[in-house]
Amino acid sequence: MGVILGFTLVSLVAKAAEELPVIGLKKQLLVDDFVIADHSNVERVQGRVTKVNDGKPILKDRWFYGTVLFDDNRFKMWFSKPDQVGFAYSESRDGVTFSDLVDVTGMKGAALAVAIDAHESDPAHRYKAAFDADNVGAGLAHSADGIHFTPYNDGKAVTGRAADTYNQILWDEQARTYRLLTRTDFGTAGGSGEIRGTRTMTNPDVKANPTGWKTVRSWKLDNPARRQIYALTDWIYEGIHFGLATIYEYPSDFSEGEKTDHNKRHERDVINYYLTTSRDGATWDLHWIESGQPIVPRGGDGAYDKDILFPASEIVTQGDRHWLYYCGANERHGDAKVQPEKDRAIGLATLPLDRFVGLQAKAQPGTVTTIPFKLDGANVMINADCQAGQCVVEVLDRNGKPLAGFDRSEGQPVAQQDGIRLPVSWKKSADLSSLVGQTVRLRFHLQDATLYAFQIVRK
Repeated sequence: MGVILGFTLVSLVAKAAEELPVIGLKKQLLVDDFVIADHSNVERVQGRVTKVNDGKPILKDRWFYGTVLFDDNRFKMWFSKPDQVGFAYSESRDGVTFSDLVDVTGMKGAALAVAIDAHESDPAHRYKAAFDADNVGAGLAHSADGIHFTPYNDGKAVTGRAADTYNQILWDEQARTYRLLTRTDFGTAGGSGEIRGTRTMTNPDVKANPTGWKTVRSWKLDNPARRQIYALTDWIYEGIHFGLATIYEYPSDFSEGEKTDHNKRHERDVINYYLTTSRDGATWDLHWIESGQPIVPRGGDGAYDKDILFPASEIVTQGDRHWLYYCGANERHGDAKVQPEKDRAIGLATLPLDRFVGLQAKAQPGTVTTIPFKLDGANVMINADCQAGQCVVEVLDRNGKPLAGFDRSEGQPVAQQDGIRLPVSWKKSADLSSLVGQTVRLRFHLQDATLYAFQIVRK
């Protein structure tokens, strides 16, 4: 299911006069309209994940407010201990079979998010973690090995009330600041009970001033009886903030029955895992939440993840795939009055590289036209599924006029192919070397095809 792109088309000439983002040699993921000036007859669709292990858990009896990172040529996992009063660590070479757990020291709580700080120069602070400090606020800690942590601020909370779901610290290189994401509460309203929300804070120097957090934004979803933000973490990839959103659907609605049922998949009082995106780390595109399209679907009747599915704090990118670890449970969330018994486990889904969101044209041809940009490389690579159709790339000048030798009629179709790095060429030229340094646009002509990303490369 997708959304027809129906915004008012921007004049290409007017757009050319604006100050526009630099494309350079970076991959451009088409999760939003950041580098797009115009499009027609396409819809935005999510990529399809594949659940590993035939949809069965990779680790049983584990409650997973935690993190998986790829570091030192291995997958490293941090998670809540079975009794949810501390944290443990495990690792894997293949991302599926993990070693016996090791106790993580220096922190106590039920929820943990760990990050490797590429900005940090002190090895003792290479790993940074956020946790729920005595279920009051967000606590912070650092470590050289990811196992033995030393708390900042003497182990006391560095924020006010932050609840018992994810708190997350990460370095935002583009903004040159640390970000801290926590849960926050907006009181109660009518029969909806607790109203949950999320907040983002910034602090440029955690070591010097661990309590010096400035709130950028606190917010909640509309209609809390329908859905609430249970947790939100931020994964920065290719210049885009991906919000991994844990969404509580129809909170405390037990109209499907109050008794524990490990076979029937429920649709109320359940938790889903959605993606949101942002360019500033504060305001988020909530389309996939509002349209009810989780990135990883819950399982069907009898599945271990049929009623609860929420994400690890980050996504792992390794081997031309994204690894989406998550926690699943076979019963609903529950509340003070209704507490269904549930089994918990850790699952894994994967997604082909960069295929979070694509622009799809069906039998009716569609087009996608970029903003103008200086061409810094001679070749165009696309990430596209053209197995059932084709994609033709046309090159325009900054005002939208097709360039001789690179117009649609000269473009070599990328057809009956599905790949993450498909090269583009033209009948009289294998590349764009004659245009390097000029300001151009690209126009993608799609039919029965989905375009996920493109990149300008030098060779």
